[in-house]
Amino acid sequence: MNAPISSVKGIGEQKAKLFEKLDLCSLSDMLWFLPRAYCDYSKLTPVMALEHGQTAAARVTLSSEPKSAYPRKGFSIVTCNAMDETGSLQLVWYNQPYRRNSLKNGSTMLVMGRVDREKGLRFINPELSTALEPPGILPVYPLVAGLNQRLMRLAAKAALAACGQLKETLPEGFRRKYSLAEINFALQNAHFPEDDGSLERARERLFFEEALMFTLSLKLKRFEREAESGIPFKISEAEIARFISHMPFALTKPQERALDEIAADMRAGKPMNRILQGDVGSGKTVLALFVLYVAKLNGYQAALMAPTEILALQHEKSVLEFFKEDDVLLLRGGLPNKARQEALAKIASGEKRVIIGTHSLLQKDIEFENLGAVVADEQHRFGVRQRAAIAQKGAKTDVLIMSATPIPRTLSLVLYGDLDVSVLNGMPPGRQRVKTYFVPTSKRADMYDFLAKRLAAGEQAYIVCPLVEQSDEIPAISAKELYDELRTGPLNGRAIALLHGKQKASDKQAVLDAFSSGECEALVSTSVVEVGVNVPNATIMIIEDADRFGLAQLHQLRGRVGRGVKPSSCFLLSRAESDSTIERISYLTQTNDGFEIAQRDLELRGPGEFLGTRQHGESEYKLLSGAGMDTIKRAMDAANALFEGGADVNEREALVKLARAYYQSRVGEIALN
Repeated sequence: MNAPISSVKGIGEQKAKLFEKLDLCSLSDMLWFLPRAYCDYSKLTPVMALEHGQTAAARVTLSSEPKSAYPRKGFSIVTCNAMDETGSLQLVWYNQPYRRNSLKNGSTMLVMGRVDREKGLRFINPELSTALEPPGILPVYPLVAGLNQRLMRLAAKAALAACGQLKETLPEGFRRKYSLAEINFALQNAHFPEDDGSLERARERLFFEEALMFTLSLKLKRFEREAESGIPFKISEAEIARFISHMPFALTKPQERALDEIAADMRAGKPMNRILQGDVGSGKTVLALFVLYVAKLNGYQAALMAPTEILALQHEKSVLEFFKEDDVLLLRGGLPNKARQEALAKIASGEKRVIIGTHSLLQKDIEFENLGAVVADEQHRFGVRQRAAIAQKGAKTDVLIMSATPIPRTLSLVLYGDLDVSVLNGMPPGRQRVKTYFVPTSKRADMYDFLAKRLAAGEQAYIVCPLVEQSDEIPAISAKELYDELRTGPLNGRAIALLHGKQKASDKQAVLDAFSSGECEALVSTSVVEVGVNVPNATIMIIEDADRFGLAQLHQLRGRVGRGVKPSSCFLLSRAESDSTIERISYLTQTNDGFEIAQRDLELRGPGEFLGTRQHGESEYKLLSGAGMDTIKRAMDAANALFEGGADVNEREALVKLARAYYQSRVGEIALN
């Protein structure tokens, strides 16, 4: 099972490098790399019944000779027309020039691929089969350029053959109790299912086990933490009152409640491990400052980590309004070696008491004199592994993790099983509701005319695109395209700027400084402005191709406006035609409540949006992100039942042992006996 992917006949060293881009280095990796979809060739769809976005199969007759185009160096497009008795469509392959050799006008074949209706009815990168009989259910794997489904299936078959008969991991009685398939059956049918029922049973087994191990391991980690001793921080009611008096506004009731919970944690003499979930603009920064304040008051260092340098810079401004400049150090990326070493020396000696930076603060060469507390902002960028690494930077460090991405309650019990949870579900006084509008393509020009008038009136705007540069495969406008369109079109003569993640740090900062000062009126950007940008004069947020973003991310982007005294608006543009997509996006026009939006996203798109790598930053949990909510809830109930009276002792011991190994393989040791 440890044999390299290149050991598979037909996959050489060059192709193996492409597999590595998917983190597939060995046959074992391939075994656990499940298909993202399946196509059942026995369920052929008439051409005119094909729906946008689905993966489907159809029997078609080619109605033209294939054509090849090379729009730019290193990029090819092969197209061919096809039809059945109900209608016609186009077959399109990107960067697969060899496809032309297998296409002949008049031939009939089975095609399988992603349906696209954005530019007429098309199959994108379809698979072909000339078999007289449909070949059953075939797996569809995630790909990178240069790989195809044939090679992925070849590797999967080799992995299944190499594993032979794996030893069952779950106790037999436990499997019977929860109706779980045997492991070898599950893996075989997850890749190459015999039928729909076998596929359902296989995936349920694998997803259930991953959710169970994840839940159990965090539960064990929590037990371990509760047995530890920590720093008994001292903080009097008078000192808390003094802290609050320095705030320029009265705290909301949710802020007061969260502050009391954090103060109790820090006084308790056990390491605090708390997550603060708050909606966009709910006032989490106040609680972050409180943790830094308590640590410094007790003679300890405190660190504030952010996922991006943009957000770290924003936090520096907030911290410097509260702490003396001599106490604060911002550890920026890209420092010359001498300057970096001087900064590290000030941290190690304790000269600097409040340290701000990105997650680079977790690097081994950064040592603290007596780190007492850490605040990690935007938790969805800090996963389980990062949470474990944070606490290791100090002897018994208190940790507060903050997230502006609300998570539905049931999911939060799984994701944050090792943490205590505080919720900020209110908005500070004066924070305005952002009016949100869905804008169809036909109204796009009118919207930009409206924007030009608002800019002329002295307001500012964000304009967000899903791509940096144009893509022939993704029908969406890019930031660079839109920037050129606007500065020569509807915003000609206005001060606009371009911002995206591929720019140098110094260039990004120059653009942000210009926007913050008002020198720049409109900022055309990618989603890099999702967090850490605070410009009260910005009143308009425009999001192009909004269907390319999840609801939670759209809500985050919308939160960049509505921070000043002027009314603010958010415009969601989409060229999507499907009713379900339009309904999903339009939901944001009905509410500004991030927790309601998160619940809606969960209902519409499943837990993958929250459990995927964007949320917890751990690619090792990819099976968990594929699980349905019912499976996750069943696994969570099973984990809880193992620690209740009447649970089978042998089953519990076996599963706890598995959970320890699971956690260790992904994060580190669980020391609990």
